Amino acid sequence: MKNVWLPLFLALALVHLAGVAMEHRTLVVITKPMLMPLLAVWLAVETRHGQPRFLKKMMFAGLSFSTLGDVLLLWGGKPLFFILGLVAFLFAHLSYIGGFSSMLRRSDKGFLSRRPVWALWPVLAAAALVWSLWPGIPEEMKLPVGIYAAVITTMVLSVFNLKGSVAAPVFQTLLAGALLFMLSDSLIAWNRFGSPFPFSGLAIMGTYIAGQFLLVRGAREALR
Repeated sequence: MKNVWLPLFLALALVHLAGVAMEHRTLVVITKPMLMPLLAVWLAVETRHGQPRFLKKMMFAGLSFSTLGDVLLLWGGKPLFFILGLVAFLFAHLSYIGGFSSMLRRSDKGFLSRRPVWALWPVLAAAALVWSLWPGIPEEMKLPVGIYAAVITTMVLSVFNLKGSVAAPVFQTLLAGALLFMLSDSLIAWNRFGSPFPFSGLAIMGTYIAGQFLLVRGAREALR
């Protein structure tokens, strides 16, 4: 049974993306809440012989909050559910920030303490996106969107801070996952508050699923 969970996740992801592409609401509603739990089971099985670690607990917390966010955003057309979904994903990112920060040794302040200028490009990219969308964001949504943008940027920075402190393949996998996750959320924001674009649902879910998978894969390699 050990090796079945990843193929199950990948198969379900393909089915879900097919449902998104075909705009098959029932298929989307059935498959979406199952994606992150399958990733969590895969992580649990792959790391069950390791010692319990804070990173592992935080990954499970992040995947749990992500599942809640996935369910809430199924009805994201309603402002209340969209805000609640943002809150759920905000806690997911906070969980990931805690987990990734714990990967640094106590005496190691991380890459960004040595090269703080490298923090500018994700911060400026996020700020530019929020600034460009600001006029189209409803007044009651501006504060939640601004806070969320700051938190997901911090999540990316928490991964970037690991450069040189963890094995290069682990860092590269985690960074790719964090950037894809950030891209997915940027596409959501652009599609909702900027200019809707064709196949937005497919692009959003494709980058989201890939991002979450790479974050979990990177954590798996670190835990092993």
